[in-house]
Amino acid sequence: MSNVSSVLDGLDDNQAFYDPSSDTAAPKKVIGEGTYNAVVQSLTIKRDVVVKGKYLSDIFEAVYKIDDERHSDLKGREVKSKGYFRFKTPDKKKYPNLDDNQGQNKGYMIFSEACGFDMEKNEQGKYVLPMLMEGDIAGNPVNIKVIHDKWTDNSGEERITPLAINVFKSDKAPALKAEDLPF
Repeated sequence: MSNVSSVLDGLDDNQAFYDPSSDTAAPKKVIGEGTYNAVVQSLTIKRDVVVKGKYLSDIFEAVYKIDDERHSDLKGREVKSKGYFRFKTPDKKKYPNLDDNQGQNKGYMIFSEACGFDMEKNEQGKYVLPMLMEGDIAGNPVNIKVIHDKWTDNSGEERITPLAINVFKSDKAPALKAEDLPF
């Protein structure tokens, strides 16, 4: 049986370093600002986020993979989206101080439509918004507008991160999923 000292002594032998002079990875080309054909790669959902201390929202953050066929110089590259807010009516028992903010759901509605969902109005003239899940939209073609989000790192160097700020319906048909096939 080993004692604590022998286990801790063994940890010192497992050192790791980064040597910039031996880094052989080619620097990636910065994705330029503009509009790109892409597909939805993944979706992260942050649930029940209190916004500005007043509203309740789920926030949807998509990752888009740029279409290799139409943008061969950016093969395999991905771009993250800004968050799409889906404001919802708060349960007054759980959130007594929060208000409804469903008038601000236009961005989420546009995101849903771009991902292939048709919006329907209810009897009151309000659009019924779906609760999107990754399985509903992954692989769907879209067009994205990319800007450069500029920021400064800890060493004071300016960095650029491409960010998809708008999403639009694609003219390309979505890939069929197994459950959509008639046989």
